[in-house]
Amino acid sequence: MEDERDWGPKLFRVLNAWFLHKDFQKFWELSWKEPSVVGWAGFILFQKLKRLKGSLGSWNVEVFGNVQNKLKAAEGELHNFDILAEDGELDGAEKVRRSEVRAEIWRLSRMVERLWLQKSRLTWAMKGDKNTRYFHVVAKGRTIRNEINSILDGEVVVEDPGQVKCKVFDHFKNQYTKHWSSRLVLGGCFSTVIGRGRSGWLESDFPVAEIKSAVMDCDGNKAPRSDGFNLMCYQKFWKVMKGDVVQFVKEF
Repeated sequence: MEDERDWGPKLFRVLNAWFLHKDFQKFWELSWKEPSVVGWAGFILFQKLKRLKGSLGSWNVEVFGNVQNKLKAAEGELHNFDILAEDGELDGAEKVRRSEVRAEIWRLSRMVERLWLQKSRLTWAMKGDKNTRYFHVVAKGRTIRNEINSILDGEVVVEDPGQVKCKVFDHFKNQYTKHWSSRLVLGGCFSTVIGRGRSGWLESDFPVAEIKSAVMDCDGNKAPRSDGFNLMCYQKFWKVMKGDVVQFVKEF
C-alpha cells in the first residue's frame, strides 16, 4: 500500500539519462550563462547552481518527459510498421520513418538503462548490462532500506511526517553544534616552513590543469555536496562551468 502522507518535496538529483538528450547541452549552456550574479566566486557558483536546479526541474517535465512512456509509444509505432511490411512493400516515407523510430528506440532504451543503473547504484554494470529487472530489484531494495516511516523518541513512536522531520533536524543540529567558551588560535613561528621556500608553494594558486585533472579523475556519479549535482555535470560541461569553478578555487 502506497504511503499517502506528505513527507515534503523530493530531493533534486541530476539524472545521467539527461545527457543523452540532443538538446540538453544547449539548454545547460543557455541556463548557465543567463543569470547575472554579483559577489565572491563561491556565492556566484552557488546561485547559478540554485537557479539551474529550478530550470532543470521544469525542463525534465516539459522537454525530457516520461522516458518509459515514450519508449512504449515508439515500440508500438515500430510494431505497426513491421505489420505493414509483412503485408506489402513500404513506401519511401514509411521506410525513412521506420529507421527514425528504430534509432529513437535505441536512444530511449539507453536512457532507461541509465535511469535504473543510477537508481541501483551498481558501478560494476556500467558497460552493456541491460538486465533492468535486476536494477529494479536493487533500486527498490535501496528505497526500502532508506525510508524513514517512523522514529523512536525515548519510548514514544513518532509517525507524523512533520514531527519526524523535526526530530531528525534537532538530532543532527545537536550533533554538529558546539558552543566554545574560547576557541583555539593557531599562531607562532613555523620554522619548518618559513625560510625553506615552502610557504610560497603552499600559498600559490592552483593551476587550471590541476583543477581540471581533479574534476575529470572523479567518479561521475559522485557528488561534491548534497545539492544533487554530481561530478558528471562538471565533466560534461567543463568548458561552460570552467571559469566559475576555477575562480572559486582561487578565492577559496
